[in-house]
Amino acid sequence: MDGRMPMKVGDLVKVVFPYNEEVIGVFMGYDPTSYTEQPWDDYPYDPSRANVFWDGEIYSTALDQIEVINESG
Repeated sequence: MDGRMPMKVGDLVKVVFPYNEEVIGVFMGYDPTSYTEQPWDDYPYDPSRANVFWDGEIYSTALDQIEVINESG
């Protein structure tokens, strides 16, 4: 990953969109369909997106748009 704190299922997150729009959602796990190959790494795949639940739906969201605001217990 890129030095950010690893997220856990159930963490409350803020998703920031262009033009400073934001929503609050729940981290549901890394999106298993969005791995980017990193051939120099011991583990050759790194998740680039996460599934986040908000407004009654689960959305695949870029990790650079997500910030943990409250960790789950």
